[in-house]
Amino acid sequence: MATKPYVLPALLILGSVFSAGCLATRGYVRSSVQPVSSKLDQVATQTNQQGTTLKQTSDKLDQTSQKLQQDETVLSATKETADAADSRSTEALNGTRQNAQQLSDLNNTVANLDAYKVSDQTVVHFSFNRSNLTSDAKAKLDQLASSIQSQSRFFITVEGYTDQTGPASYNDILSRKRADSVIRYLVAEHNIPIYRIHTIGLGEENLINGGRTLQDRKESRRVQVSVFVAPPLPAPKSSPTQ
Repeated sequence: MATKPYVLPALLILGSVFSAGCLATRGYVRSSVQPVSSKLDQVATQTNQQGTTLKQTSDKLDQTSQKLQQDETVLSATKETADAADSRSTEALNGTRQNAQQLSDLNNTVANLDAYKVSDQTVVHFSFNRSNLTSDAKAKLDQLASSIQSQSRFFITVEGYTDQTGPASYNDILSRKRADSVIRYLVAEHNIPIYRIHTIGLGEENLINGGRTLQDRKESRRVQVSVFVAPPLPAPKSSPTQ
């Protein structure tokens, strides 16, 4: 079947129109999309710049926070040092005051001791390796206690001794036991206040004649009791009447 002569030109014309339409559409789309794409690029660029700015700001804030923490640590350490120095200063001041008070008390004690004089003494003896009081020892203590009944200012020293027989460490213990026996008797039988009695165990020190003979050793097994008395304090002066 033969193509009609007018059909081919018509098809060419139609194709040209279609091609032109497509090209026009593409151009329109491109011209419409281009500004949007450019705008998007601008927005992306601004966003990146803002992100960079925010990152820098965040870094600065972190640095500032670290600096504040360091300053706070330094201030805390400075405060602790100051508190410690203040505490040491207070302790030193209190120690100085306490030392001054103790020195004053000691001076008063020494001054008061100078007023005490020995008023009575007695020596009680013990059997070998014994610390119990004999009847003779109790009688001597009774006589000594009666001599201080009227005294208001007195104290008693009790010194325990042994001979040189046996180990020195054992003799030290034995001498204290002998002194304790005397103290118990004075306190229990004569109501002498314990705070007025000062005691010491000297073991085999101060042997009689060096403990050379049996008699010397017998006399070395002893407790020496001394009474110190001071004159009564003067009565306080009464204030004058108005």
